[in-house]
Amino acid sequence: MADALTPAGDYRMDRTAMPARQALPTISALATASPQSSFDQPQMLDLLGLTGNAFAERIFARCGVRSRSLEISPESLRTTLQQRTPATEGQLMRLAIRAIDAMEADLDDVGVVVTGSYYSLGGPTLAHRLVDHYAMRSDTDKYHVVGVGCASAVPLMRLAAQALHPRPGEKALVVAAESVSGFLTPVEAGDEKVKIVGSALFADGAAAALLSIEADHPGPEIVATAVHQVPGTLDHVRFAAADGSHMEMARDLPGLAEKGLPQIVEDFLARHRLDIRAIAHWPVHPGGRGIIEGIQRGLDLSDEDVAPSAAVLAEHGNVGTPSAFFVLQRTIAERRPRPGELGLVITIGPGVTVGLMLLQW
Repeated sequence: MADALTPAGDYRMDRTAMPARQALPTISALATASPQSSFDQPQMLDLLGLTGNAFAERIFARCGVRSRSLEISPESLRTTLQQRTPATEGQLMRLAIRAIDAMEADLDDVGVVVTGSYYSLGGPTLAHRLVDHYAMRSDTDKYHVVGVGCASAVPLMRLAAQALHPRPGEKALVVAAESVSGFLTPVEAGDEKVKIVGSALFADGAAAALLSIEADHPGPEIVATAVHQVPGTLDHVRFAAADGSHMEMARDLPGLAEKGLPQIVEDFLARHRLDIRAIAHWPVHPGGRGIIEGIQRGLDLSDEDVAPSAAVLAEHGNVGTPSAFFVLQRTIAERRPRPGELGLVITIGPGVTVGLMLLQW
């Protein structure tokens, strides 16, 4: 593929040199869902027993989050991860159904269901339960991906597209769901500061997308995807599943994004004969204020470029697995990409793994 620069300075993917236009996976529908109960940061500080903790109050104020949607209470916070399992399973299912129904899409042609969450609570998986709930065909392919977290959007879409190839004429339903309420715990005396940082950011939510490989479907096409695991960073992002379960993020993650991401992005775009100037839309990971600003500095992006990501972080927090879908939905709604424009979804999650998804409208 090659890019063509028009006199107006507008990049397009040039397909004229290709012998035949091969249909690309298309995101034909997209929707998100959040719990009804929302908490601002002072309320979260109080719930987690952090009011008056100077370090916590500073982190909660500066992390870029104003409010978050969670299904927690003082009573639930006193229970263990295992004790919350039935409620968490129910919440993930409810959020998934709300997101799917919000798409208002016909599911009759769905032959593949791919679901993802940070961790699995056992079986049957969320994918199995959704197939049963919507009375899908008995031969529907089902996949449930765990532990990929904030980097999930790219592997979920890659897997769905690959599973569709032997099923012509069918569609894939991709669902990402997260319940931070299922494992968030109060901060106790002696807990490491990294627990406070994770407690400042994360929230519950779900997203659903419909993927098709048939031509002429509305929505952005997935031109290319890639994942890159950064060596030696396994402990930079992790979910500590134990007494006092919580999310951990390394302090140098924003710096890693700033210094390491530019080369990864440039190499990815160069493989498609593009450069950063070709990208009109930047749905980047809303992992926290520091991460957004690190990506922004590294790629020399404007405040406007990252505004959808910053808005999602402020209004929803970091919703983990479905976070990239929240930003993509907001980008489409607010920026209204024109036909032919390119976007680059950037996700950063455990591994540390960078996900890249090149879109064309």
